[in-house]
Amino acid sequence: MANDYNSPPLYAIAKLKLFPDFYAHNLPLPMMPTQSRQPVSPSNKFARLFSPSADDIAPLVILLLLLHLLVWSLFTGLSHRSPDWDNMEELVWASGLEWGYYKHPPLPSWILYGLVSIFGRPVWLTFFTGQLSVILSLWMVWKLGCEITSQRRALIATLLVSVVAYFTVRGVMNNHNTMQLWSVAGAIWMLYRATRTDSMRAWAMLGFFCGCAFLTKYSALIQFAAFALYLLFTGHLRRAQTWKGIALSTAVLIAMVTPHLLWLKQQAAGPVAYAGSEMEPLATYLLELQDLFSFTLTNLGRIAALLLALAIVAIWASRQYKLVPKSARPATIASQLAASDRFFLLVIGIAPLLLTMLIAGAMKIPLAAHWATTFFILFGFFSFWILRSGDDVSLLRKTIVIIVIMQVLGAAGYGLARGPLADKSGRPSRATFPGAEVSRQVHAAWQANMQTPLRLVASDTWLGGNIAIHIGPQVQVLIDGDFGKSPWVDEDKADKCGMLVAINRSKDNPPEIDNEVIALMAQSTQHGTLDIPWTKKPDGPRVEIEWGIIPPQAECSEKPASL
Repeated sequence: MANDYNSPPLYAIAKLKLFPDFYAHNLPLPMMPTQSRQPVSPSNKFARLFSPSADDIAPLVILLLLLHLLVWSLFTGLSHRSPDWDNMEELVWASGLEWGYYKHPPLPSWILYGLVSIFGRPVWLTFFTGQLSVILSLWMVWKLGCEITSQRRALIATLLVSVVAYFTVRGVMNNHNTMQLWSVAGAIWMLYRATRTDSMRAWAMLGFFCGCAFLTKYSALIQFAAFALYLLFTGHLRRAQTWKGIALSTAVLIAMVTPHLLWLKQQAAGPVAYAGSEMEPLATYLLELQDLFSFTLTNLGRIAALLLALAIVAIWASRQYKLVPKSARPATIASQLAASDRFFLLVIGIAPLLLTMLIAGAMKIPLAAHWATTFFILFGFFSFWILRSGDDVSLLRKTIVIIVIMQVLGAAGYGLARGPLADKSGRPSRATFPGAEVSRQVHAAWQANMQTPLRLVASDTWLGGNIAIHIGPQVQVLIDGDFGKSPWVDEDKADKCGMLVAINRSKDNPPEIDNEVIALMAQSTQHGTLDIPWTKKPDGPRVEIEWGIIPPQAECSEKPASL
């Protein structure tokens, strides 16, 4: 009651009981202790702003997502001399803005094109871009969760799913699967909001995210099918308002994808042909069953970190219930969700995976495990069927501790294993490939023989990209010597101004050599080879590169390098 001494009754009692002598002689009372408000220090303000117990934990969510982005971008960027194959492919494609590329739709390459225009083509940029897609998707998962449950519980689900391999070790792979994460997460969020609120803005945003997902990879069609099943099962298709929303979403989607579809129609061999080649049916259903088993087992391994984190958090949290009778223990979080929300999470969370496996099984289509990249976005919410309600702040603190430890150890371990440890042990890999040194030596060979600057490298995507990115943004790659695969290359100018031709002859990880590159090498007038260490291990593997120069013709308009 010390903070109530200013009230007259209590003040009088205090004088009588605590200071009787002063009161009897009418002496002035000593100053009474009061609970004064102390100024809040900057460190305390910071702690309160990012506290799990704060009224609004959005700052904490942003901090954790930025930490995720930092540790995975930093450890991979510092440890890798060269990026993964998919990352290099995107760097090469980012040479030009096209309506499509020979394997995939254009959106990821457009995004990287914008970043390359700002930062150039450093190796770390590809890891950063992949993880940027990851944290955007996690932010949208959290926003969706906030509409289903509390902010703290939504963050618990978001943190748990963040350790799935597609958000971590495979999240640094800047490919079309990783780059589809954010648009699929956004589409799921907007579908929930549209069906709950009948907001036409939400329906329009659903169309936008679906358009982005389709312009990233055609596998978005599986997600669209899951959305349709959900609308069918829940009876939303019997409502006129739903059809108005679908019409608006479809209009936005069509407006976004039409230019790409028109481009696609003109391609004799493009993304559709590539997708078809990837889905050649297997010979028998027995082989298909074996493939489905492998697909399932691999993806169980890729969500193992989520299962481990959930087990640790659940066991840690359950310690407070040991002395509580089972009948008195709190119910699971899932039991406190609306039945419609539980149905949404289950259908939208599981349907894409089941549909893919059913269709593949029926048509004997082989499945690559990474095609499931976007299928686990909602799996963090399935923890609600295990975790119990109660002290959400305490549960969130435990989850943060476990996830941050796993993320930091995972990123550091991945970076060390792929970089310094592989380098020291002599393991040839793309991460240890000495791309900068290869580029320096072949560029020196060009400069020693030619008076014009190098503008074009004809090679496979991987080797050509390694050479080009270290010389400068002006150097482009003629992929596999094929102008159809490299629409950013002016064929007439390439014929006049020459090119460097490069073939990887290394014994370890030799690529397939296309006939077009071999034919171009035969046209070269200067030849040479490089033989340099692949790793830092003495007597380790070697990188062997054959290079050739097709010299510029007199008609080339390039100025001498000295001017």
